[in-house]
Amino acid sequence: MKPLLISSLIAAASVVMPAAAADCESDYNPPAQVTGGFPLVELDPAVRLLARYTTVESQNRLNGLASYYSDSLDGTLTSNGERYHKKKFTAAHLTLPLGTWVEVTSKATGKRIRVRVNDRGPYVKKFCMDLSHAAAHALGGGVIVNRKVSIRILELPGDDPLPRELIGGAIGVASEEAGW
Repeated sequence: MKPLLISSLIAAASVVMPAAAADCESDYNPPAQVTGGFPLVELDPAVRLLARYTTVESQNRLNGLASYYSDSLDGTLTSNGERYHKKKFTAAHLTLPLGTWVEVTSKATGKRIRVRVNDRGPYVKKFCMDLSHAAAHALGGGVIVNRKVSIRILELPGDDPLPRELIGGAIGVASEEAGW
């Protein structure tokens, strides 16, 4: 008696609610435009770029101690195939894309410089960035004991630089190389 009751309940349920109707997500078609009095907002390209850079910044270590290259490394190859020159404003970072332009600010002196990431490193956990000799000297790294820095992305490879009004005026020698 029980098998007959169960099979009749299953048959009745399939008549009331077919399998296709149970899948409500397949019938949902979102509207092409949101109505209800709200205008569609198109973000300014600079704001969209800034939001993208903020996302990249949140995925990388951009605060900590900065070290600098030894003078003995002058002329050696970097990770992107260029030769390291101690008089250029370049840097090494473990995770930022090679070719990224960043602004480095010394927490001790308040000085800011712009450098291009062209190498990988530092491989010592307590450091977040290796700076070229010229970049470290411009920040005051050779004189001060406190080498804490903060890093802000200015331009990722293949992107246009952030507009000048979003990043401030030109700073340092490396700014001229990037067209700031």
